[in-house]
Amino acid sequence: MGLFRSRKPVQVNVGNRYQVGDSPLMVWEVANLFQGIDGTPYAHIFCVADPSRRKTVAQNALEAGNQYVRIPDAHAH
Repeated sequence: MGLFRSRKPVQVNVGNRYQVGDSPLMVWEVANLFQGIDGTPYAHIFCVADPSRRKTVAQNALEAGNQYVRIPDAHAH
């Protein structure tokens, strides 16, 4: 049926939040986006609970939804 193929790819934006599947309590937020020297789009992300924890990940890793799952925007906690 191809339900997932018909969906528009996820757009990675500054401020988007993600959780890692095996650590659902650890939330990562996109700090900035950049193009690597290899031509790959990357994102700098940080842990919301501990902003000193930072990672650089390929944007397609965030878009794929396999390891990182996008948290829908919500204003209420």
